[in-house]
Amino acid sequence: MTKVETLMADLEDASRIAREGADTPLVGGPIGLMWGILLTATFAIHYMIITQALAISFSSLGFLWISFAVIGGIGSAVLGRKIGKKPGASSISNRVEHYVWIMFAAALGSLAVGILLNQILGTGNYELWTLVLIFGFAGQGLAYGVTAKLTGHGWLHFAAFSGFALAAITMSFYGDNIIYLIAAIGSIVTIIIPSILSIRKAA
Repeated sequence: MTKVETLMADLEDASRIAREGADTPLVGGPIGLMWGILLTATFAIHYMIITQALAISFSSLGFLWISFAVIGGIGSAVLGRKIGKKPGASSISNRVEHYVWIMFAAALGSLAVGILLNQILGTGNYELWTLVLIFGFAGQGLAYGVTAKLTGHGWLHFAAFSGFALAAITMSFYGDNIIYLIAAIGSIVTIIIPSILSIRKAA
């Protein structure tokens, strides 16, 4: 098989997956909604702590984000079991969506570990953690865009554009406390709204 024939075969496979996916609802909306609400609340509380709108010690920020991770992890496990029993949960489109978001989480996790090691072994500062926030929005744009293309759910391109836009906006406020307030509002646009739409389309 020539390179051209191989390429054409790959394109045909991608088109087939997209056609099949367009007819299959994405069932991961409840997990996305859970993470969106949790992340929006965490960003808002973080902002209020660092601006002292809440009279809470800065040392509580670590506990805040650990709680976020633990609650989110437990919530994902519980909701994941329920979603796995839904019709179409094992379809190609839903497997693509699931794997894309796993890779998204792995990418952010590796960045977080790197920043933590930099602070322990190097000369890193607190502001480096905002890079996780910025790359998180960019990663959302990538994840939504890939999912939209491979599953045929074109409406997700709106979410992809929103993710990229929020990445640019938050980067422009790097080093300013207001970045966390922007992130809280942005999470409503990039996570909560797309998740609600996904749930409605799957109903």
